[in-house]
Amino acid sequence: DEILRADEAEQTERSISTFIKNIEEDKTSYLARGAHSKGHGCVKAYFEIDKSIPSYLQHGVFNTPGRIYKSWIRFSNASAGMKDNHDTDKDAHGMAIKLFNIDAEHLLKTAGGTETQDFLMHDSPVFFTANINDYNRFLESEDKILYFVKGFNPFNWHLRELTHALETLKPPPLSPLWTQYFSNTAYKLGPHNIKFSARACATPKREPQAEPTEPDFLQKVLADELQQTEGCFDFMVQLQDPDKYMPIEDPSIEWLESDSPFMPIAKIRIPKQEFTRPEQLNFCENLSYSPWHSLEAHRPIGELNRIRKEVYEASSTHRHERNNTEIPTNLDW
Repeated sequence: DEILRADEAEQTERSISTFIKNIEEDKTSYLARGAHSKGHGCVKAYFEIDKSIPSYLQHGVFNTPGRIYKSWIRFSNASAGMKDNHDTDKDAHGMAIKLFNIDAEHLLKTAGGTETQDFLMHDSPVFFTANINDYNRFLESEDKILYFVKGFNPFNWHLRELTHALETLKPPPLSPLWTQYFSNTAYKLGPHNIKFSARACATPKREPQAEPTEPDFLQKVLADELQQTEGCFDFMVQLQDPDKYMPIEDPSIEWLESDSPFMPIAKIRIPKQEFTRPEQLNFCENLSYSPWHSLEAHRPIGELNRIRKEVYEASSTHRHERNNTEIPTNLDW
Protein backbone atom coordinates (compact mmCIF):
# COMPACT_ATOMS: atom_id res chain seq x y z
CA ASP A 1 0.00 0.00 0.00
CA GLU A 2 0.91 3.65 -0.21
CA ILE A 3 2.32 5.20 2.97
CA LEU A 4 2.14 8.99 3.28
CA ARG A 5 5.10 10.78 4.86
CA ALA A 6 4.48 13.33 7.60
CA ASP A 7 7.00 15.69 5.95
CA GLU A 8 5.92 15.14 2.34
CA ALA A 9 4.90 18.77 1.72
CA GLU A 10 8.25 20.04 3.02
CA GLN A 11 10.16 17.47 0.96
CA THR A 12 8.22 18.52 -2.14
CA GLU A 13 9.09 22.20 -1.68
CA ARG A 14 12.70 21.25 -1.08
CA SER A 15 12.80 19.24 -4.31
CA ILE A 16 11.13 22.00 -6.37
CA SER A 17 13.64 24.56 -5.08
CA THR A 18 16.63 22.37 -5.96
CA PHE A 19 15.18 21.42 -9.35
CA ILE A 20 14.64 25.06 -10.37
CA LYS A 21 18.10 26.02 -9.10
CA ASN A 22 19.71 23.24 -11.13
CA ILE A 23 17.98 24.05 -14.42
CA GLU A 24 18.94 27.72 -14.04
CA GLU A 25 22.57 26.76 -13.46
CA ASP A 26 22.51 24.41 -16.47
CA LYS A 27 21.07 27.04 -18.81
CA THR A 28 22.65 27.26 -22.26
CA SER A 29 20.83 29.23 -24.98
CA TYR A 30 17.56 28.26 -23.32
CA LEU A 31 16.28 26.54 -20.17
CA ALA A 32 16.08 22.78 -20.66
CA ARG A 33 14.15 20.19 -18.69
CA GLY A 34 15.34 19.42 -15.17
CA ALA A 35 15.78 15.77 -16.14
CA HIS A 36 16.01 14.04 -19.50
CA SER A 37 17.17 17.36 -20.89
CA LYS A 38 18.60 16.13 -24.17
CA GLY A 39 15.96 14.73 -26.48
CA HIS A 40 16.89 12.73 -29.56
CA GLY A 41 13.56 13.67 -31.12
CA CYS A 42 9.82 13.10 -30.87
CA VAL A 43 8.39 10.50 -33.22
CA LYS A 44 4.85 9.69 -34.27
CA ALA A 45 3.66 6.28 -33.10
CA TYR A 46 0.58 4.11 -32.93
CA PHE A 47 -0.33 2.53 -29.58
CA GLU A 48 -2.46 -0.54 -30.33
CA ILE A 49 -4.28 -2.36 -27.53
CA ASP A 50 -3.96 -6.13 -27.75
CA LYS A 51 -7.11 -7.67 -29.24
CA SER A 52 -6.85 -10.56 -26.76
CA ILE A 53 -6.06 -8.51 -23.63
CA PRO A 54 -7.51 -10.32 -20.57
CA SER A 55 -10.70 -8.78 -19.22
CA TYR A 56 -9.18 -8.16 -15.78
CA LEU A 57 -6.62 -5.82 -17.40
CA GLN A 58 -9.15 -3.85 -19.46
CA HIS A 59 -9.02 -0.55 -17.57
CA GLY A 60 -8.39 3.03 -18.64
CA VAL A 61 -6.90 3.31 -22.11
CA PHE A 62 -6.82 -0.50 -22.27
CA ASN A 63 -10.59 -0.92 -21.91
CA THR A 64 -11.23 -1.54 -25.62
CA PRO A 65 -9.34 -4.47 -27.19
CA GLY A 66 -7.96 -3.52 -30.60
CA ARG A 67 -8.28 0.25 -30.10
CA ILE A 68 -5.46 2.27 -31.66
CA TYR A 69 -4.26 5.60 -30.23
CA LYS A 70 -2.01 8.10 -31.91
CA SER A 71 0.93 9.21 -29.76
CA TRP A 72 4.16 11.17 -29.56
CA ILE A 73 7.22 9.37 -28.20
CA ARG A 74 10.24 11.32 -26.97
CA PHE A 75 13.58 9.49 -26.66
CA SER A 76 16.23 11.13 -24.47
CA ASN A 77 19.33 10.97 -22.33
CA ALA A 78 18.35 10.99 -18.66
CA SER A 79 20.90 13.43 -17.26
CA ALA A 80 20.02 17.04 -16.48
CA GLY A 81 21.49 19.95 -18.39
CA MET A 82 22.65 20.42 -21.97
CA LYS A 83 26.24 21.37 -21.22
CA ASP A 84 28.57 18.60 -22.45
CA ASN A 85 25.62 16.22 -22.77
CA HIS A 86 27.18 13.73 -25.17
CA ASP A 87 25.46 10.55 -26.33
CA THR A 88 28.75 8.68 -25.92
CA ASP A 89 28.74 9.24 -22.14
CA LYS A 90 27.45 6.66 -19.70
CA ASP A 91 23.90 7.64 -18.81
CA ALA A 92 20.36 6.36 -18.44
CA HIS A 93 18.10 6.74 -21.47
CA GLY A 94 14.43 7.61 -21.54
CA MET A 95 11.28 6.83 -23.49
CA ALA A 96 8.25 9.04 -22.80
CA ILE A 97 4.94 8.16 -24.48
CA LYS A 98 2.07 10.64 -24.83
CA LEU A 99 -1.28 9.27 -26.00
CA PHE A 100 -3.72 12.01 -26.97
CA ASN A 101 -7.44 12.43 -27.69
CA ILE A 102 -8.27 10.47 -24.54
CA ASP A 103 -12.02 10.49 -23.81
CA ALA A 104 -12.11 10.45 -20.02
CA GLU A 105 -11.60 12.51 -16.87
CA HIS A 106 -7.95 13.26 -16.09
CA LEU A 107 -6.00 13.72 -12.89
CA LEU A 108 -4.14 16.73 -14.29
CA LYS A 109 -5.28 18.93 -17.15
CA THR A 110 -2.58 19.96 -19.58
CA ALA A 111 -2.30 23.45 -21.03
CA GLY A 112 -5.22 24.41 -23.24
CA GLY A 113 -7.29 21.49 -22.03
CA THR A 114 -5.34 18.94 -24.10
CA GLU A 115 -5.93 15.62 -22.37
CA THR A 116 -3.22 13.00 -22.63
CA GLN A 117 -2.11 9.75 -21.07
CA ASP A 118 1.64 9.76 -20.50
CA PHE A 119 3.84 6.74 -19.75
CA LEU A 120 7.40 7.66 -18.64
CA MET A 121 10.24 5.13 -18.56
CA HIS A 122 14.00 4.73 -18.66
CA ASP A 123 16.30 1.81 -19.39
CA SER A 124 16.85 0.52 -15.87
CA PRO A 125 14.35 -1.54 -13.82
CA VAL A 126 15.03 0.30 -10.55
CA PHE A 127 15.51 3.85 -9.30
CA PHE A 128 18.73 4.76 -7.50
CA THR A 129 17.23 6.20 -4.28
CA ALA A 130 14.73 4.62 -1.93
CA ASN A 131 12.70 7.64 -0.82
CA ILE A 132 12.12 11.38 -1.21
CA ASN A 133 14.54 12.44 1.52
CA ASP A 134 17.38 10.41 -0.01
CA TYR A 135 16.56 11.81 -3.46
CA ASN A 136 16.66 15.38 -2.17
CA ARG A 137 19.94 14.77 -0.37
CA PHE A 138 21.36 13.38 -3.60
CA LEU A 139 20.21 16.43 -5.61
CA GLU A 140 21.73 18.78 -3.02
CA SER A 141 25.03 16.90 -2.81
CA GLU A 142 28.09 18.54 -4.36
CA ASP A 143 29.72 15.15 -5.02
CA LYS A 144 27.12 12.67 -6.27
CA ILE A 145 29.24 9.57 -5.69
CA LEU A 146 30.43 10.54 -2.20
CA TYR A 147 26.79 11.09 -1.22
CA PHE A 148 26.32 7.31 -1.14
CA VAL A 149 29.28 6.69 1.19
CA LYS A 150 29.20 9.84 3.30
CA GLY A 151 30.60 9.60 6.82
CA PHE A 152 32.85 7.10 8.55
CA ASN A 153 30.15 4.62 9.58
CA PRO A 154 29.63 2.08 6.77
CA PHE A 155 26.22 1.18 8.26
CA ASN A 156 25.05 4.63 7.13
CA TRP A 157 26.28 4.18 3.57
CA HIS A 158 23.85 3.57 0.72
CA LEU A 159 25.70 0.75 -1.01
CA ARG A 160 22.65 -0.83 -2.65
CA GLU A 161 21.59 2.54 -4.05
CA LEU A 162 25.19 3.21 -5.18
CA THR A 163 25.15 -0.09 -7.07
CA HIS A 164 21.88 0.92 -8.74
CA ALA A 165 23.28 4.34 -9.67
CA LEU A 166 26.37 2.80 -11.25
CA GLU A 167 24.25 0.23 -13.12
CA THR A 168 21.96 3.02 -14.35
CA LEU A 169 24.91 4.89 -15.87
CA LYS A 170 25.40 2.51 -18.77
CA PRO A 171 26.95 2.90 -22.22
CA PRO A 172 24.52 4.17 -24.86
CA PRO A 173 22.37 1.64 -26.72
CA LEU A 174 23.07 0.92 -30.37
CA SER A 175 19.77 2.68 -31.04
CA PRO A 176 16.89 4.05 -28.93
CA LEU A 177 14.71 1.49 -30.76
CA TRP A 178 16.70 -1.55 -29.59
CA THR A 179 16.39 -1.63 -25.83
CA GLN A 180 13.94 -2.09 -22.95
CA TYR A 181 12.51 0.72 -20.84
CA PHE A 182 10.92 0.49 -17.36
CA SER A 183 8.58 2.64 -15.28
CA ASN A 184 10.64 2.14 -12.05
CA THR A 185 7.74 3.45 -9.95
CA ALA A 186 4.32 1.88 -9.42
CA TYR A 187 0.94 2.79 -10.89
CA LYS A 188 -2.66 1.69 -10.79
CA LEU A 189 -4.27 -0.35 -13.53
CA GLY A 190 -7.85 -0.24 -12.36
CA PRO A 191 -7.82 -2.17 -9.05
CA HIS A 192 -4.30 -3.53 -9.63
CA ASN A 193 -0.92 -2.13 -8.61
CA ILE A 194 1.52 -2.46 -11.49
CA LYS A 195 4.78 -1.43 -13.07
CA PHE A 196 5.08 -1.20 -16.84
CA SER A 197 7.77 -1.65 -19.45
CA ALA A 198 8.33 -1.27 -23.20
CA ARG A 199 10.61 -3.83 -24.87
CA ALA A 200 11.84 -3.84 -28.44
CA CYS A 201 9.88 -6.41 -30.46
CA ALA A 202 13.00 -7.83 -32.12
CA THR A 203 16.78 -7.63 -32.13
CA PRO A 204 18.44 -5.31 -34.67
CA LYS A 205 18.82 -6.68 -38.17
CA ARG A 206 21.80 -4.49 -39.09
CA GLU A 207 24.49 -2.32 -37.59
CA PRO A 208 23.70 1.40 -37.14
CA GLN A 209 25.06 3.76 -39.77
CA ALA A 210 25.98 6.67 -37.49
CA GLU A 211 29.39 6.55 -35.82
CA PRO A 212 28.88 5.82 -32.07
CA THR A 213 31.66 8.28 -31.17
CA GLU A 214 29.70 11.35 -32.30
CA PRO A 215 28.15 13.45 -29.48
CA ASP A 216 24.69 13.34 -31.15
CA PHE A 217 24.87 9.92 -32.74
CA LEU A 218 21.65 8.57 -31.15
CA GLN A 219 19.49 11.07 -33.02
CA LYS A 220 21.31 10.20 -36.24
CA VAL A 221 20.85 6.47 -35.63
CA LEU A 222 17.16 6.97 -34.87
CA ALA A 223 16.67 9.11 -37.99
CA ASP A 224 18.48 6.56 -40.15
CA GLU A 225 16.48 3.65 -38.74
CA LEU A 226 13.12 5.32 -39.33
CA GLN A 227 14.02 6.15 -42.90
CA GLN A 228 14.68 2.46 -43.55
CA THR A 229 12.20 0.57 -41.40
CA GLU A 230 9.51 0.77 -38.72
CA GLY A 231 10.12 0.61 -34.98
CA CYS A 232 8.20 -1.71 -32.68
CA PHE A 233 7.84 -2.20 -28.92
CA ASP A 234 5.75 -4.50 -26.76
CA PHE A 235 4.10 -2.52 -23.96
CA MET A 236 3.88 -4.78 -20.89
CA VAL A 237 2.57 -4.67 -17.33
CA GLN A 238 3.77 -6.45 -14.20
CA LEU A 239 1.16 -7.06 -11.49
CA GLN A 240 2.10 -6.65 -7.84
CA ASP A 241 1.79 -9.90 -5.90
CA PRO A 242 0.92 -9.06 -2.26
CA ASP A 243 2.55 -12.31 -1.14
CA LYS A 244 5.91 -11.25 -2.58
CA TYR A 245 8.27 -8.44 -1.61
CA MET A 246 7.14 -5.88 -4.19
CA PRO A 247 6.94 -2.56 -2.29
CA ILE A 248 5.32 0.58 -3.68
CA GLU A 249 7.16 3.16 -1.60
CA ASP A 250 10.71 2.01 -2.40
CA PRO A 251 11.46 2.17 -6.15
CA SER A 252 15.02 0.97 -5.52
CA ILE A 253 13.60 -2.54 -4.92
CA GLU A 254 13.17 -4.48 -8.16
CA TRP A 255 9.94 -6.37 -8.68
CA LEU A 256 11.34 -9.71 -9.80
CA GLU A 257 9.95 -11.27 -12.94
CA SER A 258 10.28 -14.65 -11.22
CA ASP A 259 7.63 -13.39 -8.77
CA SER A 260 5.45 -11.72 -11.39
CA PRO A 261 6.31 -11.77 -15.12
CA PHE A 262 5.65 -8.88 -17.49
CA MET A 263 2.60 -9.44 -19.70
CA PRO A 264 2.27 -7.77 -23.13
CA ILE A 265 -1.00 -5.82 -23.44
CA ALA A 266 -0.29 -3.38 -26.30
CA LYS A 267 1.94 -2.93 -29.32
CA ILE A 268 3.77 0.32 -30.11
CA ARG A 269 4.35 0.79 -33.83
CA ILE A 270 6.57 3.63 -35.03
CA PRO A 271 6.09 4.11 -38.78
CA LYS A 272 8.81 5.25 -41.15
CA GLN A 273 9.16 9.01 -40.86
CA GLU A 274 11.40 12.06 -40.88
CA PHE A 275 11.41 13.91 -37.54
CA THR A 276 14.48 16.18 -37.62
CA ARG A 277 12.94 19.27 -39.21
CA PRO A 278 13.59 22.31 -36.97
CA GLU A 279 9.88 22.99 -36.40
CA GLN A 280 9.29 19.42 -35.20
CA LEU A 281 12.34 19.48 -32.94
CA ASN A 282 11.06 22.75 -31.41
CA PHE A 283 7.62 21.18 -30.98
CA CYS A 284 9.31 18.29 -29.17
CA GLU A 285 11.22 20.58 -26.82
CA ASN A 286 8.05 22.44 -25.89
CA LEU A 287 6.04 19.33 -25.09
CA SER A 288 5.51 18.68 -21.39
CA TYR A 289 5.43 15.14 -20.03
CA SER A 290 4.31 14.07 -16.57
CA PRO A 291 3.21 10.78 -14.99
CA TRP A 292 0.22 12.80 -13.74
CA HIS A 293 -1.05 13.47 -17.26
CA SER A 294 -3.13 10.43 -16.54
CA LEU A 295 -6.49 8.80 -16.14
CA GLU A 296 -7.57 7.79 -12.64
CA ALA A 297 -7.30 4.18 -13.82
CA HIS A 298 -3.55 4.69 -14.26
CA ARG A 299 -2.92 6.91 -11.23
CA PRO A 300 0.75 7.12 -10.18
CA ILE A 301 1.34 5.76 -6.67
CA GLY A 302 4.18 5.97 -4.17
CA GLU A 303 5.96 8.95 -2.65
CA LEU A 304 8.38 9.48 -5.53
CA ASN A 305 5.45 9.72 -7.93
CA ARG A 306 3.56 12.04 -5.59
CA ILE A 307 6.49 14.45 -5.45
CA ARG A 308 6.87 14.28 -9.25
CA LYS A 309 3.40 15.77 -9.66
CA GLU A 310 4.42 19.09 -8.12
CA VAL A 311 8.03 19.10 -9.30
CA TYR A 312 7.28 18.36 -12.95
CA GLU A 313 4.53 20.97 -13.08
CA ALA A 314 6.69 23.63 -11.44
CA SER A 315 9.65 22.79 -13.67
CA SER A 316 7.55 22.89 -16.85
CA THR A 317 5.92 26.19 -15.91
CA HIS A 318 9.27 27.76 -15.03
CA ARG A 319 11.10 26.74 -18.20
CA HIS A 320 8.25 27.79 -20.49
CA GLU A 321 7.98 31.18 -18.79
CA ARG A 322 11.74 31.75 -18.95
CA ASN A 323 11.94 30.58 -22.59
CA ASN A 324 8.85 32.58 -23.54
CA THR A 325 7.31 29.46 -25.09
CA GLU A 326 4.00 27.64 -24.75
CA ILE A 327 3.11 23.98 -24.41
CA PRO A 328 1.64 22.80 -27.74
CA THR A 329 -2.11 22.25 -27.64
CA ASN A 330 -2.55 20.78 -31.12
CA LEU A 331 -0.99 17.33 -30.87
CA ASP A 332 -2.68 15.64 -33.81
CA TRP A 333 -0.79 14.42 -36.86
